[in-house]
Amino acid sequence: MAETKKKTTAKAPAKKTAAKKTVTKKTPAAKKPATKAAAAKKPTATKKATATKKPATKAVAKKTAAKKAPAKKTTAKKAAPKKANPAVSSRKPMRQTVTFRVKRGTVIGERLQQKDQDYKVSYDGAMTVLQGLEVIKGDMDGTLTFRRSCRASICGSCGMFIANRSRLACKTKIKDLVEGNAEKNIAPVKDGIITIEPQKNQPVLKDLVVDIEPFYNKVKDIIPYVQEGAESEKSVDKDSFSQVNMVSNCIMCGSCVSDCTAMAVNPDFIGPAALAKAYRFVADPREGSKTERLKELSEKNGIWDCVRCGMCIDACPKDVAPMQAIVKLRSKAIDAGITNHAGARHSMSMKKDIATWGVLNEPFMLLKTLRFGIFSQIGNALNLFKKGKIPNPLPFDHKATKLNEVKAIFAELEKNPIDVDTKAEDSGPGAG
Repeated sequence: MAETKKKTTAKAPAKKTAAKKTVTKKTPAAKKPATKAAAAKKPTATKKATATKKPATKAVAKKTAAKKAPAKKTTAKKAAPKKANPAVSSRKPMRQTVTFRVKRGTVIGERLQQKDQDYKVSYDGAMTVLQGLEVIKGDMDGTLTFRRSCRASICGSCGMFIANRSRLACKTKIKDLVEGNAEKNIAPVKDGIITIEPQKNQPVLKDLVVDIEPFYNKVKDIIPYVQEGAESEKSVDKDSFSQVNMVSNCIMCGSCVSDCTAMAVNPDFIGPAALAKAYRFVADPREGSKTERLKELSEKNGIWDCVRCGMCIDACPKDVAPMQAIVKLRSKAIDAGITNHAGARHSMSMKKDIATWGVLNEPFMLLKTLRFGIFSQIGNALNLFKKGKIPNPLPFDHKATKLNEVKAIFAELEKNPIDVDTKAEDSGPGAG
């Protein structure tokens, strides 16, 4: 057992020596990696040093950039207004304030009670009166009542009495009313106040809304459709149809009726809108009862009750010119022999006096016009006589100085009469 232990003990150091030898043998090989590691450590240290230096450079660059940035921003701020000013002024025009003085009213106990109410409206160059009213109704006073529909001058719903004239609110710019517009024949309003009232010559229901039933009843009275009859023609040429186009542009807005001075005196007058519509059918070659229409239109409150003030022409937003249609109806009625009316006799007497003497013979013209009805004017005649306003009835004292030239004009018209149906230029929807 002792020998065995000794042997084991003797072997143990041998193993350790072998291990040491192994370590000794591997040591030279391990030294090389150590050298490489050492070599690797040096570059790492250098890289770290370099890395630490680079951020410093970036930081300096950032600081420099930060210092230079304000200079660029300052330059941009100074340069931007110079280039952008015109564009900004055109896109966002300066807004100003105007006063809308609206005549408001409501029926209380079968009686209309009206009052003016002011509203401050902010506007720009493109804003219309209708848009201003919508701002009032949407943001200030929801009880304000008015009509509107298309906003494009087509339906005629927004007809109102604006700045002392009948106009379409959707077509009338606030700027034109405030500053005036010579091309549109608009004078600037006084004190920057735009008055807005309901249309005239029509019953008011509430605020700016009028009762349009009487207006449309008069249109119905003229039978607004083509009728069959003996006078109907099968062929329609361009010249005759151009007359139909002229009055077909009417949108029934009521502006001509609102400004009509004849209707202000005589509410029973049929009115310019209905008469213009009547001419549309009298001028239509397909109409079969032209003469019968002219007879009805020549009666009381018809074509001869128009005073030819021209207000309907100025008020019409679609250039229908109702008064011109009325004058053409008169000419057609006389040509058809429908002259049993004071207006027709007055027109024919005036033509005869000018053709004969070159001037009017007013005393005799009154007699020819009224006939036995002249006795109803005795009171007026006495008042005129006192004021020295009755001219000499004898025409020898006031002949035209160049009567031959006047007669030559009438002679030329007899040879080449003006055709009422074709003298107007074709400018309606079917023009061209």
